[in-house]
Amino acid sequence: MCKNELIEELKEEIELKRKRLNEMVVDSVDKEAVLKFSVELDDLIRRFYELKLG
Repeated sequence: MCKNELIEELKEEIELKRKRLNEMVVDSVDKEAVLKFSVELDDLIRRFYELKLG
């Protein structure tokens, strides 16, 4: 898989997780679950920028 494909795949996954995180907040999901999910999203974003910039 080429770098551009990986970047696009990460962008799609980030968008899906971002939407899900927003839903979790609106639905008043347990704070620990929201925090864990947020950390996963942060990791995806970090990987995205490492690929994009590096």
